[in-house]
Amino acid sequence: MRVAIGSLVMVVVLGGLAVSTLTAGDAAQAAGQYQLVQVCSLLTVAEVKKLAPWEPMFDQMKIEEEGFGGGSSCSYPTATVQVMQFRQATIDAMGKDAKLEAVAGVGEAAWLRNNRNMFAELAAKVGPHLLTVQTSIDRGKTFETSKPQLLELGKAFAAKLR
Repeated sequence: MRVAIGSLVMVVVLGGLAVSTLTAGDAAQAAGQYQLVQVCSLLTVAEVKKLAPWEPMFDQMKIEEEGFGGGSSCSYPTATVQVMQFRQATIDAMGKDAKLEAVAGVGEAAWLRNNRNMFAELAAKVGPHLLTVQTSIDRGKTFETSKPQLLELGKAFAAKLR
């Protein structure tokens, strides 16, 4: 449930940031050049479950593509993944309310963020795309212990965006 609520928050926040950072020129360029990605088709549900496991009772959850302001989102029981056009202004805005930690190995550039000790978030530039992955920080875990799983999931999605 926490992932679902966090997913909605992330979609609204990042979707809003993606739209709010567009200038008239950016909008025209985005409309003509950026190809939307269907996030749910990048990895199978089984591949996501292997990297971000969930309880069997959540296997019946319907995984659906959701579009938002120039991007697409896919929510799984334990993670939410979004892909939209990369804009540095979106990364800058993410860093205003929480410290961004630069990490290597996911796309051309990537950052991790601890979102109120409830969610571990990854944002990565992969070609023309901004990939975001959000996972819950489960009870008994910390942001630090959540990083390896988040990074592996991010790497798997980034590999499909190349």
